[in-house]
Amino acid sequence: MTSENEVIQYLKDNPTLLEDYIVSTNVSHETFERWSVRRAIKFKKSRKDQISGGAWTDLDHAMKRRVILETSDNRTRILFEITQCCGQLIGTDSMELIVQNDEGAFICRKDENGELKLKKVKSSKKPNYVQAIVNAGNQTIGEIHFHINLTPSEKSIVNAICTWSASCNYFSELYTHASEENNEDSVHENIAKQRKLSNFLLDVAKSIFHDIVSMDAVIVKVMNFAQKLVDADRASLFLVDAKNHQIYARIFDVGTGDDEHVKINKEGQKEIRFDMSKGIAGYVASTGDGLNIENAYDDPRFNAEVDSKTGYTTKTILCMPIKIRNVVIGVVQMVNKHNGVFNRQDEDAFEVFAVYCGLALHHAKLYDKIRRSEQKYRVALEVLAYHSVCNSDEVNKLKKIEITDRIVELETIDFNGMRLSELEKPLYAVYMFKTLFGGFLQYETDDLIRFVLTVRKNYRRVAYHNWAHGWSVAHAMFATLLSHKEVFSNLEALALYVSCLCHDLDHRGKNNAYMKTMSTPLAAIYSTSVMERHHFNQTVTILQQDGHNILKSLTSAEYKQTLSLIKHCILATDLALFFSNKAKLNVILEGGNFELTNPEHRLLTQAVLMTGCDLVASAKPWNIQTETVKVIFEEFYDQGDAERLSGAEPIAMMDRTKAHQLPAMQVGFMRGICMPCYELIAKIFPKVDKMRSRCEYNATKWEELAEEQKQKEADNS
Repeated sequence: MTSENEVIQYLKDNPTLLEDYIVSTNVSHETFERWSVRRAIKFKKSRKDQISGGAWTDLDHAMKRRVILETSDNRTRILFEITQCCGQLIGTDSMELIVQNDEGAFICRKDENGELKLKKVKSSKKPNYVQAIVNAGNQTIGEIHFHINLTPSEKSIVNAICTWSASCNYFSELYTHASEENNEDSVHENIAKQRKLSNFLLDVAKSIFHDIVSMDAVIVKVMNFAQKLVDADRASLFLVDAKNHQIYARIFDVGTGDDEHVKINKEGQKEIRFDMSKGIAGYVASTGDGLNIENAYDDPRFNAEVDSKTGYTTKTILCMPIKIRNVVIGVVQMVNKHNGVFNRQDEDAFEVFAVYCGLALHHAKLYDKIRRSEQKYRVALEVLAYHSVCNSDEVNKLKKIEITDRIVELETIDFNGMRLSELEKPLYAVYMFKTLFGGFLQYETDDLIRFVLTVRKNYRRVAYHNWAHGWSVAHAMFATLLSHKEVFSNLEALALYVSCLCHDLDHRGKNNAYMKTMSTPLAAIYSTSVMERHHFNQTVTILQQDGHNILKSLTSAEYKQTLSLIKHCILATDLALFFSNKAKLNVILEGGNFELTNPEHRLLTQAVLMTGCDLVASAKPWNIQTETVKVIFEEFYDQGDAERLSGAEPIAMMDRTKAHQLPAMQVGFMRGICMPCYELIAKIFPKVDKMRSRCEYNATKWEELAEEQKQKEADNS
């Protein structure tokens, strides 16, 4: 039996054998295409790299221009050249052309002599490819089928080529049609008009993306061109006010209007308004149908009042709707063609013009809305900045007080921050920052004071997750860092302290589950760790405020590293992440593989330490613990009340009617989350074992209270 290697070697020695077999009828076209795609995917080659060159990728297009000129009356050949151009520009020959005509759809391929041949497409054949459609007017004349997936940019290239090619075909047929029916002068006139229309459409397209500064600028451009396009004496453009069932214009030909209709709108601008039930323009706006009227006074829909007051005589009218998504947004009305009446060519040209006009007006409206919104946004930012940033009086008041002596009692976890005044908390926060980082970080004292005071101002007045909690967590980190100066680098310590101080900025007193269940705006912005991501973004916002950047002396690399660590640390306070962090760290510790020099182990340690500081209330003396728990549950009950108002049933922990179960629920929290956290931290940092032992003591006390409650309920039953 011949081995695989022997077969491969034989094919290498006889390369023509394999090639003859592949290009023979033994291999179907579909199989060959599939092999080509699989090969491209396997070797991960960019299709751009597979371009072997060709007339359409060569800078000299003389040969292709000659071919197009010589075959300009052969639609199939032109479509074939378009297909080849698309294929070479994106670097593939895995495609085919489908030509559409009155007899159906045909696959177009070259035979062995280079001649184009058409083969009827079977109706049962289902497409499994990307399509690019070439339209002429409202008719599909061809489809390019790609047997590979195209990138968005490649699709844009193909669509652009097909669009321009279809336009060329359309105008070419207009020219041919005119040549057959009119004399040479009319043909040249038609070509000149089409060229003028094409140039203006390009101008409008440029305006959509570059030149639009206001609605008025667009309307002036539209009116000026519209009048010249059909050789009209006067032109008017009205926008639709669907709410009031009126049409109006801010810019109009005063010779065709009357002063009775001119009003001053709420923005202080002059505008003319008509009811949509009156006149030709009103009729077109109401129905969406264009009108070409040869004698205005013979049409009952014509409103002759304006003529009677101005002395102007309206004879011919061409009035067309401007639509966006089949909704009429405006009406363009041409009055009195200079030579004769408005004809079919005028209508056709104006129909194309109206599409671009609609786009321009639509984008101009959006631009105006965005511009107004931007101004409102700036005003809102100014107001918010004023109210959310500390003022100079607050800064000066804190500057006058300077702590020069060491505060020993602040260096222990047992310190009771609840007894501090509103002035002392920021004062001590500044003191802790200076104690930790005064030796290595260059900062301005005013910036530090502003930063701390603004952080305080951006904590909401909720029951628990407020400034007092942020300060308490920062203090816990301060005490931990003081006793472990050798463990963390200066930047890591800086990130840990700032993260603790800011970790609950702008907390709303509701957890992540509430944010998602109630479909709040924050939940729409952040899919995971909703509140924590918001807290981090608030931190960055404060640092970016003028006079608040306490990190500005860091190098660019140090600044990026510190912000990255702050983000990591604040996100770690999401309790949903604690369980996975704990599991990973336990596996490493139990396996004896823990190394603080390992970046992954270091990040996990920082994350768990952030959780420990966030839960520090459970490691405080019993009297502080009980007072804090009352406040925590009051916030929980507020959330439960809000959930019940919205028709949802809160969980037991947040149900005010189940307050008697508080001791038992607290036992579950202490034993399930707090104790595992502090046991893990104590394994890495033995010096903070007091947090674990204090938490153990408090958990035991809650168990005693839970047992008493259980006994009381048993006695009452």
